[in-house]
Amino acid sequence: MKILNKANRPEVVDEQVVVPKDDVLISVTDPKGIITDANDIFVSISGYSKEELVGANHNLIRHPDMPRVMFKVVWEHIKDKENIMAVVKNLRKDGKYYWVITDFVTQVDEDRNVVSYTAYRRAPKTCVLKTIEPMYKALKAIEDFAGIDAAEHFLMDFLERRGESYDDFVEHLIVNTCEKDDIRKAYEAGTAEEKKGFFNRFFGI
Repeated sequence: MKILNKANRPEVVDEQVVVPKDDVLISVTDPKGIITDANDIFVSISGYSKEELVGANHNLIRHPDMPRVMFKVVWEHIKDKENIMAVVKNLRKDGKYYWVITDFVTQVDEDRNVVSYTAYRRAPKTCVLKTIEPMYKALKAIEDFAGIDAAEHFLMDFLERRGESYDDFVEHLIVNTCEKDDIRKAYEAGTAEEKKGFFNRFFGI
């Protein structure tokens, strides 16, 4: 079977596929980013068969609209065995796209060596995308003009002025667009462990 990779990704079609709000898309990769497993929902939304996905590099579903600096941020966290959440635009087999909030989790062995990475995804609220899309467009424009280092400088300056990490920024976007005000208040009053539990529940883990 032909191994799929970024070199034979489909042509982009400017049409969104909306992920059902209760679906959780899960994929697992080895330390090099090669897909080793995926749940049925991820398979269905991606448009690929499971046989096509397993053994392929995860960048197969990377959409060209995504700024490369965002994946640099993600990889720096998970390689350091730190979980991180990110808003991601993914590419389907048919060239259409879908947006997800992704929680990247690193699995390690007893010696703290990375064994695998698991990504849990759910659909973001429209309010989240209204903030994220123009931000990503700006980062992509900077990358195309001046390179990834310039885009990273812009991103770090933006976050520094907010006094947040990117992970904090995404968490606050999610919480502040919750429809239930009591959820937001409970999150803001919680300890670090309680906040982690909130996001585990959000992703259905």
